[in-house]
Amino acid sequence: MSGKSTEHSTDPLEAAVAALRHPAPIAPGFAERTRQRADHLRRRQHWLAGSTTLAATVALVVVLTDRQMVMPAGVTFALNAPSSTSVSLVGDFNDWDAEQTRLERGTDDEWTVTLDLPPGRYRFAYVTDDGTWLPDPKAAPTVDEFGEPTSVLTVPTE
Repeated sequence: MSGKSTEHSTDPLEAAVAALRHPAPIAPGFAERTRQRADHLRRRQHWLAGSTTLAATVALVVVLTDRQMVMPAGVTFALNAPSSTSVSLVGDFNDWDAEQTRLERGTDDEWTVTLDLPPGRYRFAYVTDDGTWLPDPKAAPTVDEFGEPTSVLTVPTE
């Protein structure tokens, strides 16, 4: 800048620079309004955080309650196998373990077992004492990844 005084300059830029060099007076009550606004924002933030926690808790309770309300259904599996001395049930629900779910022989050579299964889709088969895998003749047929005949059962939600 030149050595001219900017206090009484007619140049708008120089006048603006001179005005900026002098601090503007703070409006009365500005500090109090700023403090009140900051307090309000802090209270709101705490309220929102609490609301979010409450909403998440309610959502979790609803999900868990909803899951607990889906009661397992008693599903009876039955196979007519007159020449067998034992029959097992294998499927998704017991990790295909032939030792885990044994059927009981009833009248007319019908083997049965009832399991409580939650709603869902299950693949299963019967295994006779000689190791033969049999699909359920009353269920939808399919073949597992090893080429064994299996069946599909869907337990509906009630």
